[in-house]
Amino acid sequence: MKKVAIIYSGAKYQGGIEDYLNSLFSHYDKTRVELLLISLGDWPLCKSIKKAGDKVVILGGGRIRPQTFFDIKKTVQQEGVSLMVSQGVVANFYARIGAKLAGTPHLTVVHSDMSQEYPNPFVSSLYGLSDLLTRPATKQYIAASKFLKKTLIRKGIKKDKIIVIYDGIELHTEKQKNKKTKEHGEVIIGSLGRLDKIKGYDNLIKAFSRLENTSAKLFIWGEGQERKNLEGLVKSLGLEEKVEIPGFVDPSAALVKIDIYIQPSRSEGLGLAVIQAMLAQKPVVVTPVGGMKEVITDGRTGIVAKSTKPKAISDAIKRVFDDPEKALEMASVAYDEAATKFSAQKSVDETIKEFLKTIS
Repeated sequence: MKKVAIIYSGAKYQGGIEDYLNSLFSHYDKTRVELLLISLGDWPLCKSIKKAGDKVVILGGGRIRPQTFFDIKKTVQQEGVSLMVSQGVVANFYARIGAKLAGTPHLTVVHSDMSQEYPNPFVSSLYGLSDLLTRPATKQYIAASKFLKKTLIRKGIKKDKIIVIYDGIELHTEKQKNKKTKEHGEVIIGSLGRLDKIKGYDNLIKAFSRLENTSAKLFIWGEGQERKNLEGLVKSLGLEEKVEIPGFVDPSAALVKIDIYIQPSRSEGLGLAVIQAMLAQKPVVVTPVGGMKEVITDGRTGIVAKSTKPKAISDAIKRVFDDPEKALEMASVAYDEAATKFSAQKSVDETIKEFLKTIS
């Protein structure tokens, strides 16, 4: 049986990569391949992977640690690894050089547009250079959306080295028939994700301040470096009684409370939280960026705002308010599409197939 090592650089807060890896380790066919997580530090994800019954090797953490290359090489050789896989700029850097040292093929999974992830020009340039210099070590790419494939091609990567495999979400609930609009009580507008500038939560808060529907409340579930800035914005707009940022919770627990889901991102590789909201049969509003236009079709499965600006987001939310029956109809269609197009098992099966193809 072939063994595949997933190199993971770690994260304090749960995000798309963590959701992807949890899904991969939970759903893969252990009769076809064996997965191993090599983590650069002891992170929360390591516990859930161990709980799933898979092996985790924890190496020394730190963004700058030359010994990590040799630790990866040693682990790969000791474990008899046939393929190394990584996602994210730091993990890619160590995995690619480690793969070269070990003489093992490497595959990169791309979940986001790196050029949009780092607003600091120096950091963006440094990471961009590291990606460019180590890129030749990668034999194959998996892109989480057609948008990301086009982004990679623009960077000079040959299109025949890139396959698109949509990330998937496990379906936990059956479709509810004859859903009705909420007749009484507050309308809860919600969003889920790490509190990062790229997620556009500042624009969502500003958009919410423009709404005339005084019965609405806004909840933003997540953690991250933008928390203080967002809390300051809420206070400056006098929205302390209307906007809450409760912290990270299990998505299913948050989605139960939500009436309308908003994804206000400035950039998004695909949008897993949007798919989760679709499977929860919530009316969805997204911004017209990245892979989200591959997830939501405007007027059919949700509302696509005209831009990422607060007014455009506010106008899109008003479309839901103005025609709640149409919004629920779109949510029903969205559920059907997400259940088939973004199936967790389908995504994992296609991913494992690509892993084995890359090894051969």
